[in-house]
Amino acid sequence: MYSMLFILVLLPLFGNIFALTSRQNESNAYNVTLLTMGTGILIILKLFAAIDISSGAVQFVHQVPWLETMNITLSFGIDPFALLLLFGIYLSLLIGLIGLPAHERKNRSLFVLFLYFLWTITGFLTADDMISFYVFFAAMLIPLFMLIGSYGRYRKSLSLYLFFLINMAGILFLLISMLITYKFYHGNIQLHEIAFVKMPKHVGLLVWGFVCLAFASRIPVWPFHSWICAISAGIRNPLVYIMANLIPLTGLYGFARFWQVAVADSMLAYIPIVTVFCLITMFFIVLIGVVHKDFLYKLFSYMTVYYLLFLLTVILLSSILLGETLKMNMAYSLFIFLIVNASLVVLDFKLENECENKKCEYKGILAYMPRLSKIFSFFVLVAIGLPVSSMFWNNFIIISSLFNLSSVVGLTVMAVITVISLSLLYELYFMRDLQKHIQFSENISDLTQREFLFFLGIIVILFLSFFDPMWFVI
Repeated sequence: MYSMLFILVLLPLFGNIFALTSRQNESNAYNVTLLTMGTGILIILKLFAAIDISSGAVQFVHQVPWLETMNITLSFGIDPFALLLLFGIYLSLLIGLIGLPAHERKNRSLFVLFLYFLWTITGFLTADDMISFYVFFAAMLIPLFMLIGSYGRYRKSLSLYLFFLINMAGILFLLISMLITYKFYHGNIQLHEIAFVKMPKHVGLLVWGFVCLAFASRIPVWPFHSWICAISAGIRNPLVYIMANLIPLTGLYGFARFWQVAVADSMLAYIPIVTVFCLITMFFIVLIGVVHKDFLYKLFSYMTVYYLLFLLTVILLSSILLGETLKMNMAYSLFIFLIVNASLVVLDFKLENECENKKCEYKGILAYMPRLSKIFSFFVLVAIGLPVSSMFWNNFIIISSLFNLSSVVGLTVMAVITVISLSLLYELYFMRDLQKHIQFSENISDLTQREFLFFLGIIVILFLSFFDPMWFVI
């Protein structure tokens, strides 16, 4: 199975080569990208059929000798936690691809950069040595920065520059940590062995402090949170929007990978400070979602709040609950979380484009788009807690555990989630059947039958996960 994993890592690069050779202003690059995504999903399902779900260890390890004179061997492998995240990423990006408008499906540059990003995030989740982990962590910033610059409203704004500078600072922090670790280990090191590297206490504090800052740069906390608000809400392409909001997931994965293994002991004294900053950021982000009328702002706020919730789960609960059990609870939630958010993004862009082209107001969805209305309303209800997927049960377990640990943290988290959920729910109130919008009913294009069936398939996945989060494992 290690060969299948290696193929999965290289697959987006092969797709990228074919996309580069396709003609501009045709759909060939789009079709290649769809084929690459479909093949990748089949390989992931094949890996699930062979992986030992009960073990949290890295499996299917494949090592590639590189610079033997410098004791550098690249290593790739995957555990159930990372594989489930990767499956959720592939499905969410597939939803984004399906939701692209017809004119965007002929943009070759979009798919070349998309496949490059897919390669980096796949490599990041499968890297099992420090150098590979760092290279993929750094490389995913390049395509995303170019796409945000192309599809954002704020191409030359301070927010875009802050996005680049803060993420670049995180890359430099991780580079310094990697070089110090390389010096003390005298070579490249596999990630699961990193806790055994012997170094002075003050050096260990420096290394793990920089590692935490590197991952925190991907999940911005107060007072460095404002850049991501304008960036996300300013993106005018559903696929790029989904990609941009996968960046916090990479920071969360970094914390989950390193915290319990090596970081917690060194950073124990700073946990209360990190907790306070996370809670403050939650309040700021929720206020942004409540104040702005744009649904993408509200959805961004919802996504960021939950990323911070999972970050609190890692740093507060990993030493109390069983590490691998906690990680899988998070993985089950994140799997559905990614799918639901991607669906809401695509549906909202569909609604927004129709209203913009037909000059109607961004309200009254029930009056003239019955298919989109039903699907949109269902996904909003799932996002705020409708018990039809594994996200409901696992979020309940996580929030209950936080409450048992600290009533202050638990109450704060529950209050923030309640407010952002009401904000999303209030959006449906504005989408009620308004009499004055009946005149648009013949001009507005609803979801096609094929699109409607596609989202019904996504809903089936949600229901199946409710009964068994790993229903696709044979």
